[in-house]
Amino acid sequence: MPRAVAELLHREQAAPGHYLLQLRCPEIAADAKPGQFVHLRLSEGLEPLLRRPFSIMRTEPREERIWLLVQVVGSGTGLIATHDEGTVYDLLGPLGRGWRLPRANETALLVAGGVGVAPLIFLADALSVSDLGVYVRSLFGAATNEALVCWTEFAGRCNEFTTATEDGSAGEQGLVTEVLARELERGDADRVYACGPPGMLVEVARLCAEYDVPCQVSMEQWMACGVGACLGCAVPSAKGPQEYVRVCTEGPVFDTTEIAWDRMRP
Repeated sequence: MPRAVAELLHREQAAPGHYLLQLRCPEIAADAKPGQFVHLRLSEGLEPLLRRPFSIMRTEPREERIWLLVQVVGSGTGLIATHDEGTVYDLLGPLGRGWRLPRANETALLVAGGVGVAPLIFLADALSVSDLGVYVRSLFGAATNEALVCWTEFAGRCNEFTTATEDGSAGEQGLVTEVLARELERGDADRVYACGPPGMLVEVARLCAEYDVPCQVSMEQWMACGVGACLGCAVPSAKGPQEYVRVCTEGPVFDTTEIAWDRMRP
């Protein structure tokens, strides 16, 4: 399995409880594709015991750097996110199946919810420098304006950018999926790419099926191993009632037709 050592070059708070980590890691910077992730742990000590998966937000191959967005949700992510520059991390990666790019001259609609913005920034970055001529429109939703983490990085890579917050503190008031429904009704997208909370992805998949628009989603699941052995990240497959797919290896990016959304646990 691909394993690398990464040095923390820079850490900054992107929003309350959210940190951007810039790491020097030549191997992953050179090989990572949009939508892939790394499985990370501190290289010394037993805390946290298990690795944590993080989507790759940006790469800078010439500078041998990668960027990760870390949301602090417990003691493990708290330790990872708040170490000093010079800290060394042990990484597995790049792991998983990434985004499949649009066809030439299509309009791609990128839909982010909260920290789900990270793999979509990587995708938007790749599309902005490609020769595909893809027109990139994006929707970014969160509970409040403070939770629109890294929105400037996202907006700067897209041709059009719209925000929605549940409390109305930024952009439109409401759910980002409500904005998506209007966009699909107008027929303004050739395909959709989405990453965010499970409930959001269920609704995105439903809407894209209703309007017959191809859609890929990047799924965020708890995982222990990251290489398909523990089955902790398995989600229901559309292939049959007893079938499952592993987010860490068959994903994290799936076509929405591959997942049995009605069997997803809330």
